[in-house]
Amino acid sequence: MMQEIDPALAHLPMTAQKLIALVGLVNALRLIDAHGGTAINLYHSATSLEKMAAIVGREGAEKMLRFFGSDPFTVPTCRRAMIILRNRQILNEFDHLTMRDKLSARAAVAKITRQFTPHIHERTIWRILKTTGTETSAVDPRQMSLI
Repeated sequence: MMQEIDPALAHLPMTAQKLIALVGLVNALRLIDAHGGTAINLYHSATSLEKMAAIVGREGAEKMLRFFGSDPFTVPTCRRAMIILRNRQILNEFDHLTMRDKLSARAAVAKITRQFTPHIHERTIWRILKTTGTETSAVDPRQMSLI
């Protein structure tokens, strides 16, 4: 039985949402960290099941085997979601540094640039700060407007 997906995770790729529903968020993140961007085949063998169980637990591996069977599936990298999370973190850190620590905007941005590896350019941080923090979905230019 698949778990309900949190609406806050709706911006994740459908494959990631399926994995979260099957094995839970923590185990799905472990799988994405270990195999993101690769195709995986699960086989009805003890060895295959044990390898997957080492990442997502025995119960999660069995659920995945029942759901996917031996069909290959691609583990997403969730790059867009990671960028969204990074940008939220930058917005929150900027607010913290300027409101609570009373740093100037320039000092806060300079401090934030050193917190990320690889380092993010100041211009990128300023660009992020000019957003509202809400994600907008990309619109297909071929799609007609409703209005």
